[in-house]
Amino acid sequence: DLHSFPTRRSSDLNAEALVQAAHQKGYEYIIVSDHSRSSTVAGGLSEEKLLEQIGTIRALNKTYRDLRILAGSECDILADGRLDYSDRVLAQLDIVLCAVHSRFKQSRAEMTARIVKALSNPYVNILAHPTGRLIGERDPYDVDLEAVFAAAKQHGKAVEINAQPSRLDLNDHHARRAKDLGVMISIDTDTHFLDQLENMTLGVATARRAWISKADVINTMPLDRLLTWAHKSRPRPPK
Repeated sequence: DLHSFPTRRSSDLNAEALVQAAHQKGYEYIIVSDHSRSSTVAGGLSEEKLLEQIGTIRALNKTYRDLRILAGSECDILADGRLDYSDRVLAQLDIVLCAVHSRFKQSRAEMTARIVKALSNPYVNILAHPTGRLIGERDPYDVDLEAVFAAAKQHGKAVEINAQPSRLDLNDHHARRAKDLGVMISIDTDTHFLDQLENMTLGVATARRAWISKADVINTMPLDRLLTWAHKSRPRPPK
């Protein structure tokens, strides 16, 4: 019952190829969520490029009638907890992830405050790879996950099980703690190449070890319910 949620493309993977692969898998929806402008090494998009991509995605939706393509972003959490895009731009996205991609050596207090502040943004929906670990390459950064989960619960955000085999972050222990505190989970493939859509099985395995149920996972929701959940904290546009 899982939907592809979300994907971060590499520079040589165009959106239409990704959508075609998701369509072949029978997904109801897929989220395209490239990195934001500060992630230059990962080919992060400027605000102008992101707006162009949103237009491309809206156009693709006219072609794929039985698959909804959602416009997203994996938006950097800057060192002080601000987000890498303005609220004006974030408001045009269907789903917004936020993540730490820099300044990993901040103190525990600084890192925790940084993430908690980002989770208070009304346009943010998901905290991606919450501890930042890369298995065998980088230790998790020092963060108070209890405080992070409390903020996610307070603001109605989800936390990610990233299914990339180099991440698997959250791990099963932390995912179970998030569930126990009433925090919703997303299980995401983090697809940069087409074959990585198969990562979903690894994310599901982590969730099963954590005793995560279908009701705990936002990308088991049907599309209309997902979008209602994602947009519930957004300010109403001025009349």
